[in-house]
Amino acid sequence: MSTISKEILQEWSKLGHRNAMSASLELLAEKNSDICVLTADLTPTARLTKFKELYPDRFFDVGIAEQNLIDFSAGLAIEGLVPFAVGIAAIVPMRCAEQMRVGLAYMNLNAKVISIEAGVRFGPLGNTHYAMDDISTIRAIPNFTIICPSDPHQIYKAIEASYKIDGPVYIRLTGGSNFPLLYEDDFDYQIGKAIEYKKGKDVAIISTGSLLAESIEAAKILEDNGISTRVIDMHTIKPLDTDILDSVIKENELILTVEEHAIYGGLTSAVSQYISKFKNSPAVISATLGDRFQELGDYSYILEKCGLKAHQLAKLVQENF
Repeated sequence: MSTISKEILQEWSKLGHRNAMSASLELLAEKNSDICVLTADLTPTARLTKFKELYPDRFFDVGIAEQNLIDFSAGLAIEGLVPFAVGIAAIVPMRCAEQMRVGLAYMNLNAKVISIEAGVRFGPLGNTHYAMDDISTIRAIPNFTIICPSDPHQIYKAIEASYKIDGPVYIRLTGGSNFPLLYEDDFDYQIGKAIEYKKGKDVAIISTGSLLAESIEAAKILEDNGISTRVIDMHTIKPLDTDILDSVIKENELILTVEEHAIYGGLTSAVSQYISKFKNSPAVISATLGDRFQELGDYSYILEKCGLKAHQLAKLVQENF
């Protein structure tokens, strides 16, 4: 049961995913003395200053040393603490992939890694700061769970749920300030169990992360044009909810996957890999960041260039339905 008020959720929505993440960690640390937080020179950037003030003995800033961030987390996990390591998505999985593979996954340690600013939210900072391949990097590592929350409320739910399970977890945060609050009321959240946000019999839009908002708007456009559209929030990429995919195979005629990630190795790959095992399964089309480095521009501009806005998603469905 979530105890987060609508007023707080609306404030998190206004401020963005960093604030939702940091506030969630503060709330959970108040109840659980084994939670600690680490970061790599991102204390103010990741909105962790208050956590540091509240729990100075449970906060560690290792400086610009992401590989050390992961190894430090492994050590804390071995000692029985539950570390949450916070880093920039464009850096953490790639620079310290070996440490995440050997230090955390190989020993199946109970440590959580949270990446902020995943996808292309860093806009004008350019491709060095875009995380377009982080899911694919972690998805190839055994034992890791991968979660991509879709709104501020789900960020809290995901962090809370990751604390409750044993083993390494990668939480990928997308969406900037003023990103829509899609779950105002309490809702059932289970790692590995997708949420059917909207029912529909013709097309199934399977989305992950904050692009769920665009997917919902696209479904409204399609409904207005006579296409019954189902919307699925696939917040967990690994393990994938194959039960809901089984129902999609039986009930829907076309699948559109939507993700703020490269076309290879993410949600599209995971869904297509599973769907391909079945005869006469629906076709899978995708809306992704593609297989290219992006033009520089603000967040909305890049999403538009990649065809990830609601009207573009609806058009893509209409062209293929």
